[in-house]
Amino acid sequence: MHHVIRLCPRRDWLPSLMLLGICGGGIDPGGAGAAAADASENEFLQELPVVISPTHLVQPLGDAPVAVTVIDRELIRAMGVREIPELMRRVAGAVVAYESSLAPVVSYHGLNGGYMHRMQVLVDGRSVYDPVFGGTHWATLPLEVEDIERIEFVRGSNAVTDGANAFLATISITTRQAAEDRGTYLQSRVGNNGIRDVYGRYGGTSDRVDYRLSAAFREDDGVNHRADSKQVRYLAGRLDARPSATLQMTALAGYKTGEYGYGFDEGNAPVFGTCIPPHRRPIDDGYAQFRLEYNPSTAEQTLFQLYYTQLDASSAYRRTARCGGFLDERAYSVRRYDAEVRRSWAPSEATRLIVGASARLDEVEAEDRVAGLSGSPWRNAPENRHARVFGNWEYRPSLRWLVNVGAMLEHHSLTDAYYGSPRLAINYRLADRQTLRWGLSRAVRVPGFLEETWRNDLWDQAGGLRAETLLSREIGYLGSFPDGGLTVDLRVFHDRTDDLLNALVDQVPLQTVNGGWATLTGFEAQTRWRLTPATTVRLAYAYTDIDSDNPQGVRYTESAPRHIADLLVTHDFNDRLSGSLGFNYVSSMEWLEGGTRVPPTRYLDLRLARKLKGGGRAGSIALNIHNLLDDQVSYQNTTTVGRQVFLTVDWPF
Repeated sequence: MHHVIRLCPRRDWLPSLMLLGICGGGIDPGGAGAAAADASENEFLQELPVVISPTHLVQPLGDAPVAVTVIDRELIRAMGVREIPELMRRVAGAVVAYESSLAPVVSYHGLNGGYMHRMQVLVDGRSVYDPVFGGTHWATLPLEVEDIERIEFVRGSNAVTDGANAFLATISITTRQAAEDRGTYLQSRVGNNGIRDVYGRYGGTSDRVDYRLSAAFREDDGVNHRADSKQVRYLAGRLDARPSATLQMTALAGYKTGEYGYGFDEGNAPVFGTCIPPHRRPIDDGYAQFRLEYNPSTAEQTLFQLYYTQLDASSAYRRTARCGGFLDERAYSVRRYDAEVRRSWAPSEATRLIVGASARLDEVEAEDRVAGLSGSPWRNAPENRHARVFGNWEYRPSLRWLVNVGAMLEHHSLTDAYYGSPRLAINYRLADRQTLRWGLSRAVRVPGFLEETWRNDLWDQAGGLRAETLLSREIGYLGSFPDGGLTVDLRVFHDRTDDLLNALVDQVPLQTVNGGWATLTGFEAQTRWRLTPATTVRLAYAYTDIDSDNPQGVRYTESAPRHIADLLVTHDFNDRLSGSLGFNYVSSMEWLEGGTRVPPTRYLDLRLARKLKGGGRAGSIALNIHNLLDDQVSYQNTTTVGRQVFLTVDWPF
């Protein structure tokens, strides 16, 4: 007899699973039938969430092959932030900084500057990793905080699931299903530093179709000591259709356009910015996506996905007199086409399996024109055809043991090479609510267009670079203690990277070469403690030590803070008044690629929110004070982030 674990048996679990669009994929993780089902249900009852990012299989967090921090809707609401990167401060090991309001930086375990080349970011399964510079354009991402349902931050290599650039971590963002946002919702925000925000959405429903339209306008004056103001407009839509009980279709589209100030105050520019006067940079970022899910049973799912993304950016300014006064004009357009199919099922009582394949085309058209310079204009039009196959096998030989084996094989036309990324993880259940995990994985990071093939007045790439490699080892512990309202997540890791890609900065034009290594060793801890029904404390701490030969003078050993600590306390004073207090500490570190060494930073945030009575659903008004401790140096020692005070009013009707 085939026993299926009931991942969707209770009505109160169903919404969170359906928000992932994966309830039909909740297939049997094996074990001894009904007894295993009880064990799985225990995981849910102890407030350990389910996750999908590590393997594309629905798993209780205790069964995942790698550490995951889940930022759910409740936590997002309690933080009251305006910018998506700010949500990552709650993640052990993550650092958030601002080179400018155009270039927020989210770093995990260092080795980077303004672009986190070694981390993948997904939105509803759509990669937003830039193939030119690497990293993610957080400021232009066509998404608003209000449309996010949850974030799964995979703390460790996830290349076996997400491909070559999921080198050190993956951030997987899931937006809200249309059915969750029925009716009209309006939000306005006003504060110091030029903060003026308006957001609105409307959602409708029928028996088989739900839809949502969202729009927003945001502006502020950015960080200090920069020409850094921005004005951003956003429009997005989602449609969820259910033609039958086993079929679900989702169509998504979004567009963000904005003008971003860029440049430096006179006498306060870093070395690389002395040529750049204040000017405006227009950027457009958009996407269209279609997903089809077939769920014939709770033990089987087939998913097909198509998406298209395009980003257009340009800048035009006259260089400062000390740099020749030349007219400098640059523009580039990035287009991505992607198709993916995957299937999951339970071949036996003790196993689950998922296999998939995808094909992607990245195209770029760029022109760099500098009047008066020999060789101008420079034109670059590279492309990369990327194909991959992947799979993950989950095997439960007994109630206490769980084995995850995964592998990915991919080919990139840019380097004309094949890459393999395997992973093995073994989870041992110490007790019903305590799990010990051991993991071993290998990953690669493929060069981006700028590193491999770019040529202009600033870069001269000859090609032929090798991919970076990573060998990662980790031991983790996850425990839930319901009597004390406590969950604990511990992780010890040792990562070895080789063939690091480094820019030779002592020459112009610049050139990227392979060379050098870095070893990352550390410890992470995250706890969630429900002190009372009204008070919750979240604490995160990370210790990271980097050993490296610092090739070409790149100071990898200083590129991650030795200590990161984060504390968030939330409290409901009564049924109408709530508040949160957050503190984030990051010890000194050195940002690479144009950044500088910065001193320790300390962010203290306060939020007080009160529900408003009305004729329909209750709205709220919230006072948010971010960075109570005043100016904090961020990314460069010439740039600081100041205090922000703003009121947020929202009203659903």
